[in-house]
Amino acid sequence: MKQWRNVVVICMCVVALASCGPKKAEPAKVDGLETYSDASTKLSVKYPKNWQATPSVGERFMVISTPGSENRFVEFKEGPAGAKIDVHTVKLKEITLEQYITDDKIFDNNIYSAEEKTTLGGVPATHIKYSFDMEDGKFQGEKWYALRDSMLTTLEFAAFGSTYDAYKSTFNDIMQSFVPATAPEPRKANVVIDTTNAGPEPPSATMMNASGNGYTISIPDNFRGKGVKSGNSMGGTEYLGSRKDCTILIDVLDASKQSKLDKIAADNKAGFGGGNPSMTQLGGVKAAMFSYSPAAGIGRKVYLAVKGDKLYRVFLTWNKAEEATWLAPLEKSVGSLKFN
Repeated sequence: MKQWRNVVVICMCVVALASCGPKKAEPAKVDGLETYSDASTKLSVKYPKNWQATPSVGERFMVISTPGSENRFVEFKEGPAGAKIDVHTVKLKEITLEQYITDDKIFDNNIYSAEEKTTLGGVPATHIKYSFDMEDGKFQGEKWYALRDSMLTTLEFAAFGSTYDAYKSTFNDIMQSFVPATAPEPRKANVVIDTTNAGPEPPSATMMNASGNGYTISIPDNFRGKGVKSGNSMGGTEYLGSRKDCTILIDVLDASKQSKLDKIAADNKAGFGGGNPSMTQLGGVKAAMFSYSPAAGIGRKVYLAVKGDKLYRVFLTWNKAEEATWLAPLEKSVGSLKFN
């Protein structure tokens, strides 16, 4: 009898230990599909009608399965096991498709599959996959880059918690009916302009909205955002146009352990020229601003601001020889930044 009691106790312990493991993630429900159409680009995409959709006309359409999981697709930390459908449209200028794909990758190269040539909505496309393990299971995604004339459309599916396979039939339905963007009809010009010796395209006077991890910002509509991640950053985005030496880079760091701006500024000033910062405002909150030259002929302003438990670093960089054309539009963009 004693032997049997020992066996029972051991079995109960095994069950108890198993119940302490992480709870298996459940995929979100899909209650039918609706169609989103962008009249400006002729883009058309289906999406689950019970998921949270965020359209930005002419540039992006993003759908999230689970409220509260948006930041996880930026920070890649613990959180709800959400899924997303993400569509971007951008007119390629001064850059090849191959370079765009390279710049667009935010993970290490070994995370990605080999690039595959395919089609998307009848348009030639490049297809990549990526996946890696996290505490709640595998994070997995796929992305297509479809280029029609100079108009690039990207379609991305991704999901946390080893739930990607549960959405495959839905994602396939979306992909089969997907219509990539078309470049808007060119406006008739009244004046013929000689562009034989034209240099890099200057920032457009027309602004468009872009959003990141906890913020929104207005940028020239001939700029694009490129995902970046380095060091202990939670992720960020670089906004740039035709010049790679005239950019705005915004990254986000964890400030839960140190949120005192004066202390943060003092600890970082050696890396930002060594001078003392001036105090200003960024997105309606107190900010420290460093101004220095990181290289010959290059100017830079770095803004540090704490919002909640996050430290925002904004790097405004410009070529001093192009200051008359580029600095004011870049400063206008930084001035438009708002925290959510």
